[in-house]
Amino acid sequence: MQERTWIRLVLALLVSSQFAGSANAQAVATPELHAVRATTPPQVDGVLDDATWAHEPMPLDPWVSYNPLRGEPAKQQTKVWIAYDDQAIYFAFRCLDEEPDKIRTTITRRDNAWNDDWIAVSLDSTRAGQQAYHLFVNPSGIQMDALNTGHNEDSAPDFVWQSAGHVDDQGYTVEMRVPLQTIRFHGGSDVRMGVLFFRHNSRMGVSWSSPAIAPGQWVFESHAPLVFSELHQPRVLEVIPSTTVSRNQTRDAAASWSPASNKAAIGASIKYGVTSAVTLEATANPDFSQVESDAFQVEVNQRFPVFYDEKRPFFMEGLGVFNLAGQGDDASMQRSVHTRKIVDPGAGLKLTGTAGRQTFAVLSASDASATGSDRLFTIGRALRNYGNGQYVGALVTDTEHGAEYNRVAAADATFRHGQNFTWNAALLHSASQTVDGHTSSGNGAQVKGQYNTRRLLVMNFVEHFDRGIQMDTAFLNRV
Repeated sequence: MQERTWIRLVLALLVSSQFAGSANAQAVATPELHAVRATTPPQVDGVLDDATWAHEPMPLDPWVSYNPLRGEPAKQQTKVWIAYDDQAIYFAFRCLDEEPDKIRTTITRRDNAWNDDWIAVSLDSTRAGQQAYHLFVNPSGIQMDALNTGHNEDSAPDFVWQSAGHVDDQGYTVEMRVPLQTIRFHGGSDVRMGVLFFRHNSRMGVSWSSPAIAPGQWVFESHAPLVFSELHQPRVLEVIPSTTVSRNQTRDAAASWSPASNKAAIGASIKYGVTSAVTLEATANPDFSQVESDAFQVEVNQRFPVFYDEKRPFFMEGLGVFNLAGQGDDASMQRSVHTRKIVDPGAGLKLTGTAGRQTFAVLSASDASATGSDRLFTIGRALRNYGNGQYVGALVTDTEHGAEYNRVAAADATFRHGQNFTWNAALLHSASQTVDGHTSSGNGAQVKGQYNTRRLLVMNFVEHFDRGIQMDTAFLNRV
């Protein structure tokens, strides 16, 4: 990588008298929300006529705007219900609208309804403050989802959950069903998660949340405590076998064919829930034919490489944990671990989960190459959470291919100073060897700072990479 240092400063000044009166929106502690145990699971049809929703809605904090302005009281009322049973968590929403005929909703493909009205839930299922499931639904029941890691929101994951919506003369209603097998949490009695709700009104061009998201706060700091009297993770055991058979012949002359060559391949992918918060996955000769095709992107005449999201199921679990603090946006190293670099995996093993304040992920996979020998990727990541979105972490990666290797060790941290300052920092060191025995090494550093108040937003970003640094697992925006 060519040695270079980038310094980027962004200054935004927001002045509005309309912010007055909202400075203490988060001064009062957010009350606990207690989910109601459902005796009969509701039918997820978008109509709130089930007995599960007969009780009073949740006593939420007032809904206030977070985009484009912060702290404005919501102009439309939103009611929320939460229930659960042994199989799933259920959410129901009544989104009142004074002009229901102007509600914007479309029937479209998944993850493509951002310009519609929508309602959403942010669920930090482990309460570790490291990642949260973001689930969005428009009035027609179309799903959008993402994985939020505090400094980044990845819309590539497609989680398994159900939703439905319905428009009526009062506005619209939405139901969600989130299977317990989809999320990771610490089971037992008095289970606690973090929850935050969003609503977007496209006609008004405004988004609201409850609880309020104060300037300078992360999503995790705004989560309300969600309490379940008793919740246990169903035993997760998923086995997906696959078989592929092909027959090949070529026509050598006008009336003759070469002898047929038949080829059969057998594979399997296994997911096992070691505990309610730890998952083990293994795959051998995986078949990803069911994965949706990459969205079309123009690849010619591009100054920078084109990024394609990871959609292969084996690599999705714990994907957001691998990235170092401060990556994304305008950073040269957009992602420290981009699993699309493992192009044709022959076998793989992965362990992800949380234990107390620790979050960890280990991945090892072989990648077939044109030379006939496999390249072996091994990646390890560990984080320790200190609350309020603060953590320290370590990352190691090792890529081996015959005499070639690339090894990287990195450390990163995110910390806060008061309510308004946020800092992200990452340090990297790499050691590499080519097939002819030439060795090289290099260092890298990324630092990102942010000062955020209700009237002022300042962001700066500094990075430096030596010429000799190399990271085979990373996605680089520029070199």
